[in-house]
Amino acid sequence: MSHAAALDSCPADPQQALLALYRAPPLDALKTPAFGRPPVPTVSAAALADREVLAGYLQRFAAGFGDSVDDKAAVSIWSKFYLAAVSLPALVANLLLDVSLPVRPEDACLEFDERGKTARLWLVDGGRPLDSLAPETRFSALFDQHCAPLIEALASLSGLSPRVFWSNLGHYVEYAARLCSRHPAFTGTGDALLAYLDTRVLPDGQRNPLYQPVRYLEVGADQPARVRRVCCVKYRQTGEALCGNCPLKPDNRALRHRA
Repeated sequence: MSHAAALDSCPADPQQALLALYRAPPLDALKTPAFGRPPVPTVSAAALADREVLAGYLQRFAAGFGDSVDDKAAVSIWSKFYLAAVSLPALVANLLLDVSLPVRPEDACLEFDERGKTARLWLVDGGRPLDSLAPETRFSALFDQHCAPLIEALASLSGLSPRVFWSNLGHYVEYAARLCSRHPAFTGTGDALLAYLDTRVLPDGQRNPLYQPVRYLEVGADQPARVRRVCCVKYRQTGEALCGNCPLKPDNRALRHRA
């Protein structure tokens, strides 16, 4: 799609159009992003490129688990809240409104709660029309510019494989794609993103770190089971059970072997 064509399909006020989508099913259960000058303390996503700044938030979050904290599990859990807050609104705007939200690190701010958990995404404005519908372009600000450097830093600080964090992101990305496709006014709009997730090698020749983050495995005559490809390691934390879609869950392991 050309820039002019995208402009034609973009709402006159993308910020209000996005907020309106959040007021009705199937998006009404999601937390909306916020826009403008925050009335509460926030930190620029760009500031989290400083490993010491990022480590401070991770340590603050980990401290909430007490003496029994598993540092690796704590970092993975922290990343889930962060990646959900950033990726879901960006993908909803992208897929349903043909709008690119300003989620580059220099444009996005995060509000954290007293524990250091991501509470809300703050953006300077409601974005602009997509320049292109090519997957390597339309999702680049979110995946390549915002998430990739953060994932690299989280992996370095935690000692976990980057695959864990890409899987955490992929869980929300796949969910967003299917949620958008179910929207009664925008049927099938998640197909482009699902196709991206099913692409093993990207046009630039690089491996797609978001390749098939979840699989749907058959369970007899019932609905297929949604199973993540990579475990989020949350179970390492005392008192945390395996997630329902964990690949390590015995029922899911059995399904994986039969698939």
